Amino acid sequence: MRHRTKTHLLTQEQILELLHRAEVGRMGTFSKDGFPYIVPMHFVYFDNKIYMHGLPMGEKVDNIKYNQNVCFEVDEMLSLLYEGVENPCDVNTEFNSIIIQGYASIVDDFYEKQKALSQIVKKFTPHLLDKEMPPKMIEGTAVIRINIIKCVGRYYK
Repeated sequence: MRHRTKTHLLTQEQILELLHRAEVGRMGTFSKDGFPYIVPMHFVYFDNKIYMHGLPMGEKVDNIKYNQNVCFEVDEMLSLLYEGVENPCDVNTEFNSIIIQGYASIVDDFYEKQKALSQIVKKFTPHLLDKEMPPKMIEGTAVIRINIIKCVGRYYK
């Protein structure tokens, strides 16, 4: 298994394609009690950053304020590889995955929030892109930005 983690790397182009097509990623944070906390989030990738949105309060926001170090994971299972397999332990999975390490922060700048939220609308509800977002909605929404410091993509076929 260890050998495969070095030889089955996604190219930068494949990583970008997966970040653009994936709809959900999982962000891992640390809580004050030392336990990790992982939450699935809709996200967009642009300007070499991950952006997500949500309520301005809650465990993930508290954790980011406590410790900005985060991990972000995206994956896609393509198929089970079981054809011709007689032993259940020999079944494998065809997949692509990305693991990102970075620093998360809550975006305060109104225009950066507006841009991130527009990108989220463009990705998930493009038919609403021409609708104006009320400033109070933008101000009342938490936008999380992950500045990427390390990104590794892997695959198996």
